[in-house]
Amino acid sequence: MYWFIFRPKGYGVKCIIENNYGEVLFIRNTYGKGYWNFPGGKIEKGETSEDAVRREVKEELGIDIAEVIKIKSFISTLEYKKDHIDVFRAVLNSPSIKIDSTEILEARWFPSNIRPEPMSHIAKLMIHK
Repeated sequence: MYWFIFRPKGYGVKCIIENNYGEVLFIRNTYGKGYWNFPGGKIEKGETSEDAVRREVKEELGIDIAEVIKIKSFISTLEYKKDHIDVFRAVLNSPSIKIDSTEILEARWFPSNIRPEPMSHIAKLMIHK
């Protein structure tokens, strides 16, 4: 009800991570509906979106990203919130990851032409041209 009345704003990041084998990394969080999504989270006070995406990927997957490229931004009004989301792309040399099991239920590499189901609304917005 709070979100409907006050329509809070949020600022977050997501990252589409690819490897040299032509695969894309999807995750399922331990919370929520268990839909497939991309790693990411909230931008903390004083952080740039690039800093936030690097931190979130490191926390969730144990990956240090050398280079990220911002590919788009959009606003999601899901659940009556107004979330501003910056989307980044990163390419890894190694598909090795180490998930934080308190936050990530599962992480899996999929061929770039395969979209796992069910996929979150945010993930669909991210890959829609």
